[in-house]
Amino acid sequence: MNKPILFFIFLLFCFSCSTKPKLIGIQPFGNIDQNSISVITKNLTKTYNCNVVVLNNKEIPNTAFVNIKSPRYRADSLLIHLIKIKPDSIDYILGVTSKDISITKRDSNGDIKKPENKYSDWGIFGLGYRPGQSCIISTFRLKNTKSETYKNRLRKISVHEIGHNLGLNHCPSENCVMQDAVETIKTVDKAGFGLCKKCLQKIN
Repeated sequence: MNKPILFFIFLLFCFSCSTKPKLIGIQPFGNIDQNSISVITKNLTKTYNCNVVVLNNKEIPNTAFVNIKSPRYRADSLLIHLIKIKPDSIDYILGVTSKDISITKRDSNGDIKKPENKYSDWGIFGLGYRPGQSCIISTFRLKNTKSETYKNRLRKISVHEIGHNLGLNHCPSENCVMQDAVETIKTVDKAGFGLCKKCLQKIN
């Protein structure tokens, strides 16, 4: 086989690899309404130009359950569990639960943030490895009397956590969906729905 043909095959291979869409699997834990799953699916497909599949519903693992300040499930334990159950055909897996989830917030030295009784078991909207293959979001803290507000929060949180999986850190841009929530849902509500130009360049 001559060099021009080999070079053409190489280019074709590179092009097919670079344009192959990533496959995200949504893993519902417990009773998650279909409308919420549909909102997440459509938005991830649009934002990341990827394929999304919905996996069979599973019960949330009891091994992640804690009752320190209130009944919650540890988000870090759920990330590990999701990796274990992730099908090989899935690139990233996003868990969705209606249960409250939590982490231990730490300072730059790795110590529990003060006051410890507040941050040892801190309720969150979502968590994702950065980079990694699993993330988890909870609808527990996203509820609102206005259904559109709830949907918008769901869109932003799911895109945010998959963004962490892709290697994105928190972004200082106020319009970027990757900005840090800084412990309040108000930040999420003010954030844009998409990635800023700098974050898009990083994943592209």
